[in-house]
Amino acid sequence: MVELSKAATEAQRQPYPRLLVAVVLALLLLLAIASLGGYRDLAAARQRQDLLETKIEATQLRNEELARRIERLQNDPAALEHLAREQYRMMRPEDVVIILPEEPERKIAAQSVAD
Repeated sequence: MVELSKAATEAQRQPYPRLLVAVVLALLLLLAIASLGGYRDLAAARQRQDLLETKIEATQLRNEELARRIERLQNDPAALEHLAREQYRMMRPEDVVIILPEEPERKIAAQSVAD
């Protein structure tokens, strides 16, 4: 009779360990799936951070370049004159302007680009 009670007790205890193993495996599977999504999010965030750091560096370099240009234009009359002549096509009253006709190749290229 002792043997029957031991067998009955073992039969009753077996479903719980199997159920516990199944629940633990299911939780581990869910944890693995969630961590994969988190890893992808982390990789995307790092990539975005690298892109933003590159843009920040480029912007800082551009700001330094513009600060140097402002400095030159405020303190160097030759730089200011060069800008006025090149960009705004200004001239001194004593300057003589000679306007040359465009080359035919340039006209053809300009027309084909416009079309």
